[in-house]
Amino acid sequence: MMIASFILFLAASTVDLDIVAVPLTNDIKILLTPAGRSELKRDGNVSQVKIEIDRIAAPKSLAPAFNTYVVWAVSPEGIFDNLGELQINGNKGQFTATTRFGQFGILISAEPHYLVDRPSSAVAYRGQTPKTDVRRKMVSVEVGSYDYSSLAAPSSIGLQGWIVQARAAFQIARNAAADRLAPEEFRNAQVAIGSLEELIMRAAPADILWPTANEVIGWSQRATVAARARSKN
Repeated sequence: MMIASFILFLAASTVDLDIVAVPLTNDIKILLTPAGRSELKRDGNVSQVKIEIDRIAAPKSLAPAFNTYVVWAVSPEGIFDNLGELQINGNKGQFTATTRFGQFGILISAEPHYLVDRPSSAVAYRGQTPKTDVRRKMVSVEVGSYDYSSLAAPSSIGLQGWIVQARAAFQIARNAAADRLAPEEFRNAQVAIGSLEELIMRAAPADILWPTANEVIGWSQRATVAARARSKN
């Protein structure tokens, strides 16, 4: 069912999404299509988001280049807030985070790494509000701004997921010509990926590998964003 939903969105440039106003006095429950649930609650100047999904498929089942799921809060104006990476335990997905938005919709997409700034066209789940007294409206938002079709799927056998994400993030930066358009950011990403690969060769423990992989992802994403911006000038 989820695969079919993905295929429908793969070629689409927009997704219809329910935007809800989170009340100040009580929490609300949101359904996630095709199969999931979310609880939203206002807490001062932020909104708390809790998500639970049963029987979730691996991101790579949607496309080989996808390594994780990212949860987005989407404002009525179509602004995307990357809330973070959906945690998968077995075949269950869980997530908790906050967003500055008081009115927003929930969208979950499969991505090559968790720091992307726009959702791919691989929309796996989206919020749909039950027909209650909750204030809501439907908006159309653009997805799939970036083309990952040329992204090679690296071997992930025996590797932690964030190592695979780091390699994908660096490849995206390289494909965006960041070495030419954002040389400083790309150089930092290149140093970080070199350190990561050396640590992998030395069989370094996870608590050493993770910070370096995170550094690769961060610098690669900065390089990618800078390169894309400068390519338009």
